[in-house]
Amino acid sequence: MATPLEMAKSSVTAARRGRKPRRDRSDEIAEGLFETSRPGGLHERIHRSLVHAITSGRYEKGARLPSEPELAVAFAVSRPVVRQALDRLRRDGLVKSLRGSGNYVVGIDELIAARLLSASGSLLQTQRMLDDLEFRLVIEPEAAFFAARRRGIADMDRIETALRKFEEAHAAGAITDHFDYLFHEAIAAATTNEHFVEAVRSLEYRSDDERILMRHLVHFQPRNRGAAVLREHGEVLDLIRKRDAEAAKHAMWNHIEAARLRLMKHNAVLVGEKPAAREEGIALQAAD
Repeated sequence: MATPLEMAKSSVTAARRGRKPRRDRSDEIAEGLFETSRPGGLHERIHRSLVHAITSGRYEKGARLPSEPELAVAFAVSRPVVRQALDRLRRDGLVKSLRGSGNYVVGIDELIAARLLSASGSLLQTQRMLDDLEFRLVIEPEAAFFAARRRGIADMDRIETALRKFEEAHAAGAITDHFDYLFHEAIAAATTNEHFVEAVRSLEYRSDDERILMRHLVHFQPRNRGAAVLREHGEVLDLIRKRDAEAAKHAMWNHIEAARLRLMKHNAVLVGEKPAAREEGIALQAAD
């Protein structure tokens, strides 16, 4: 397998001979796959990263995965290792191969059925998600405050693009986690403070795939609940655009608190109980 350095040299040689050099997409692919350094053996590392990219919505149903050579460069492994990972994805029912065309995402229905049948497992995931949301209630309202004060034109373009793709994915019935994350990451980046960016990224990179699937079920099923979540994001964006820092901070806190209350209601349903009396009225309203 050619190393990235050898590929670069090959491109230079091709240019000298008058041929169009091959485009190196390794950085682009690696960014789309979140962490290409996920733990595990070589093919296990690739498999986990691709599963994460599919379950988060980075590659939605019908999307074509990068080619074997592109994945090999992105993960710095040989093509046979990539092939092992792809074979496992096909056994998982996540992708299918079309001869001469590539590997395409089939969907995640089987994955959801296999991983979310256990009520005890679901309760564990929702508790971890509640921990995440408590942390976000401390960090992200302040990030929205500073983003509203400091954002530039490029920041607004990035935030608006993430929300537009978020809306498009929801309209198509796809998992939206990837674009939700990009929206919040773009706001953190607009603060010009790397610590906010690191905090937001720590939540995404720590997320396991079961948690992503659970987040999809809690916040975007049924569809009208997803519409409410999108409205919350739209309000935050509008206030950052207007540079209304205090209102943006308040809107972000309301958004994350609404997510926490939706999750509490879901937890209550799992255990067959009603939400705590002091929060029941708010929870039921936020969850609708």
